[in-house]
Amino acid sequence: MKKVQLFNWLLIAFVAIQFTSCENEPLEGEFPEEDEIVTVEEGGFIATIEGSEFIAESASATMSSDNTLILTGITDTGDTIILTAEQVAVGVFDITAGLGNLNSGLYSNDDNLPYISAEALGGLGTLYLSEIDELGLTVTGTFSFTGARLAFDEDGNPILDGDGNPLIEMVEITSGEFNKIAYTLDDNGGETPLEDEFFAKVDGIDFIPESITTTLNEYADINVVKIVAVNADGAIMRIDIPEELGVGTFAMEALSDGTKLISLYNSNTGGENLTSNPGTITITKFNTNTGVIEATFAFTATDPINVDPTVNEVTEGSFAVDYVGTPGDTATNFTADVDGVFFNPDSITITESSFNGVSRINITVIQTDVATGINQTMGIYFPTDIEVGTYELTNQLIDGTESFAQYSPDFGNSVTFRSNPGVLTIVDYDQEAGIIEGTFSFLAVDILNQDPAIYEVTTGEFTLEL
Repeated sequence: MKKVQLFNWLLIAFVAIQFTSCENEPLEGEFPEEDEIVTVEEGGFIATIEGSEFIAESASATMSSDNTLILTGITDTGDTIILTAEQVAVGVFDITAGLGNLNSGLYSNDDNLPYISAEALGGLGTLYLSEIDELGLTVTGTFSFTGARLAFDEDGNPILDGDGNPLIEMVEITSGEFNKIAYTLDDNGGETPLEDEFFAKVDGIDFIPESITTTLNEYADINVVKIVAVNADGAIMRIDIPEELGVGTFAMEALSDGTKLISLYNSNTGGENLTSNPGTITITKFNTNTGVIEATFAFTATDPINVDPTVNEVTEGSFAVDYVGTPGDTATNFTADVDGVFFNPDSITITESSFNGVSRINITVIQTDVATGINQTMGIYFPTDIEVGTYELTNQLIDGTESFAQYSPDFGNSVTFRSNPGVLTIVDYDQEAGIIEGTFSFLAVDILNQDPAIYEVTTGEFTLEL
C-alpha cells in the first residue's frame, strides 16, 4: 500500500480527515492487552498527555450504519480527544491515520492545528474496545496514540528547519480509558437529501403538488430527467430534461421522442395531455453528481395534434429537486496537467481550517511514483463560503479570504511552488449536500526565489464531496 503524505506546509488546521477505504493491514506496534481493566467510572473518559491528566467533562459517541465509531471527550477548558474507528467490534484497532484507514486519534488543546496520529508525520495509535453494548448503546475501552502536527509561528507561517523542511511537533497520549460512553445511531452519516420543491400557476391558480417524483431514464443513449408533480385533484405536470443540457435558458419542444426538453400538463378532467408550445426553462443549477436541479419555467399548454382545443397558461413555475435520491454517490475527481503531463492523484484529503477568523477549505492531493517513491503534491485552498464564480489565485495568505494553490514535484525533497498567477473557477457549489465542482490553472513558482523552476499547471478540474 502506498504511503500517504497527509499534510502540506501551508495547511493551517485540521478539523476532520477522510481517507479512502481499502483492505485491512496487519496491526503493528504495541497494543493493549485484551484483559486490560478499565478503572474510570461509568461515563468517564480520561488519558495522560505528556504526564498531565486529561479528564473529560463531557464524552459522547456516534455509531454509523456501517459501524464506524466516533468517540469524543472534551475537558472543561476545551481540550479535545477524538477517536475514530471503522467496522468496529470488540477487539484491537490500529488508529494510525493513513491511506486505506479511516481510523485515527486526534488531540486539540487550542485553536491551532491539532495533533493527529498521522503515519506520514510519525504518528501511530491503538484502540481496544472491550465492550460494545448494543442494547444499552454504550461503548467501553482503552487507547493510546502519538499525535503529530506541523509547527507554525504567531503569524500563521510554517516554521522551517535549516533545510527548508517544516518542523513537526509530537505529543504522547497514554493510559486512555473510557467506560460505558453512550453512543447514538447515525443511519445516514449525517447527510440529508434535498427535500424536493415544485410550484407553478395554471391560469393564475396555484398548482401545489402533493407528490413529486424524479427519475433518470435513458432513451437512445441520452439520459433524461423526468420530474412529475401531482396535485390533490390528480392534475399532472411533467417536465423532461436531457441531462446534457446544463445551466442556461432553453426553449421547450411540443413533441418529443423521449429525448427532448418538453413539458406537459393534464388537468385530470378527461382532456388530452397538453404540451409546451411555446415554453422556456431557465436552469440555474444542474449538478449531475449530486442530482440537484434548480430551475424556473413557463409554458403554454396545448394539444400538439389539435384534438383538444383547451389552452392553459403555466406561469411562475419553479422547482428544486434531487433526482439521485441518496447522498454519497458523488464521483470524486481531481486531475490536471503539469507541464503537459497528466496528473492523476492517488489520494485526496479535504480538511477545514480557520485563519484570521475565516473558515477555509483545504484540498490536498498526492500522486506517488511507485518505482521512485517520489510524491508529487498539489493543493487548492479557498474560503468555505466561496460562491460560484472566477477568482484570482494569489501566492500567500493575508487575511483569510484569499484563494491560492501550490505544487511540489517531490514533497519533502523540493521546495513548495505557489500560484503566481493563477485562476480558480467554482462551477457549482452545493453547500447543503457538500459537493463542489471547479476548474483551475496556475503557474507554480518559488516565491522565496530559492529555486528558479516554473511549473505550468493547466486543465485542472475537480468534483469533490466535502
